[in-house]
Amino acid sequence: MFHRILVGFDGTPASHGALRLAQHLASPDATLIVASVVLYDPGVGRAATVDIEPYLRDDGDATLDAARALIGERPDTEYTAPVATSVAAGLHRVARETLCDLIVIGASRRRGVGRVLLGSDAEATLHGAPCAVAVAPPAPGDSISRIGVAFDGTAAGRRAVAAAGALAADRGAALTVLSVVDTRHVYATFGPDGGYGDLRSQARDLTTDALAQVHGVPSIRRQLHEGDPVHEILSLARDVDLLVLGSRDNGPLLRLLLGSVSSSVVRRTRCATVIVPEKAPVPLVEAPSS
Repeated sequence: MFHRILVGFDGTPASHGALRLAQHLASPDATLIVASVVLYDPGVGRAATVDIEPYLRDDGDATLDAARALIGERPDTEYTAPVATSVAAGLHRVARETLCDLIVIGASRRRGVGRVLLGSDAEATLHGAPCAVAVAPPAPGDSISRIGVAFDGTAAGRRAVAAAGALAADRGAALTVLSVVDTRHVYATFGPDGGYGDLRSQARDLTTDALAQVHGVPSIRRQLHEGDPVHEILSLARDVDLLVLGSRDNGPLLRLLLGSVSSSVVRRTRCATVIVPEKAPVPLVEAPSS
């Protein structure tokens, strides 16, 4: 589980969902930091004859009162109203300053359509985040009993599998590991090194190797599909409570580059999603110190 979680909260139903998901993902002794980012226009600030930042913080504090009412008397909970030029900048700064290992944001949706609106705040938060990022649907489920992870044979994919496995072990959840051979590109190979060969065989071997680092999961199911990665991952997402994706991929089979496959998946899925960064620390996957 995650130990220091930052939640972006603005009082909307989407941010209510973020609060719920954060509590699902938190370890029993986790610190929860709720941030209401107050947007600040530097041009207005320079033109003002008085310091407007205290007034801006008052607006943020009013929003945080709604979060306090939702959370109640939870211990180890902090509230902050950072002033920043964008929501993403504010969340990133707080995450770095407080050494958070997860940022949770809500995903608003078009009425009647299941597409997540990631054109501004949410997508900007995904890009350049100093830690893992979770995107919550407006109404997360009451439990996480089924976890899915997309695996592409790369180091980033291995980190995603490790994180998903640790979450599944902690929650007693079933784990499904999906690998996709992208048949749209006949030159594609599975894994980090390139070359030709039996792609399905490579995928099986690399999945077996990645799962060697997963322990204590009550049920593990492997899926090896061919076709469009986005379509296959979205199909998996319909059958799980939480989807885990890697943030980068240099392999040509399953491209989990933000702005490509993973961004397409997060935009369209109704499932809570965790994006695991390639290099930023993720406590779930770090080896225990000796």
